[in-house]
Amino acid sequence: MSRKQIVALDVRPVEPKYRFEKIMGAYEGLEPEQTLELTVDHDPKCMYYTLMATRGEGSFSFEYLERGPCTWQVHVQKLEPTEEEG
Repeated sequence: MSRKQIVALDVRPVEPKYRFEKIMGAYEGLEPEQTLELTVDHDPKCMYYTLMATRGEGSFSFEYLERGPCTWQVHVQKLEPTEEEG
């Protein structure tokens, strides 16, 4: 995967009450097939569940690169919509 397709976002310095909005805004800004490389100080499973509930399975991929205890890093790729999704 080329670095051009990866958008890095480290929200550890961001105040916790603003993190979710910043993370989801970064994801929404991705083009299909781009990947958000998210770095946080806790398990970002809430993002996974939010995307499952709002976008559905098959609209993204979610891969852990690092699993704590102090740093979690994931790749979240926005996938091309299927013909059914539009």
